[in-house]
Amino acid sequence: MSQENVEIVRGIYDGWSRGDFSQAEVFDPEVEFEMVDWPHAASSRGIEAMRETWLASLRAWEDFRSFPMEFVDHGRNVLVLNHIQGRGRESGADVSADTATVFTLDGGKVVRLALHWNVETARRAAGGRA
Repeated sequence: MSQENVEIVRGIYDGWSRGDFSQAEVFDPEVEFEMVDWPHAASSRGIEAMRETWLASLRAWEDFRSFPMEFVDHGRNVLVLNHIQGRGRESGADVSADTATVFTLDGGKVVRLALHWNVETARRAAGGRA
């Protein structure tokens, strides 16, 4: 089942890379979304609230991009190591950072999506070593 979880998460990223954010069917209707230690930490529950929370965060950026570098199987959790790039809309500061996302799946659905600025914190949250 855990390799299946990795493939579900890969599929989500494949869609996102094409600008397709319509994959609501792979998310539990009450999905928990959390931007754990991001500069503008936030959390929400439910697909629509997750979308709104993420869009609000993206408004702080110009040309924000996230590149998945590695998908790590932790059973129920899938850790995705990302590289992000963007420019602060107000500050104009260029940002390039390695971050991580932890997807928690149950029955083939994402029940929790946690974005971590700190990769080691994400590793621990996913169940791996720091």
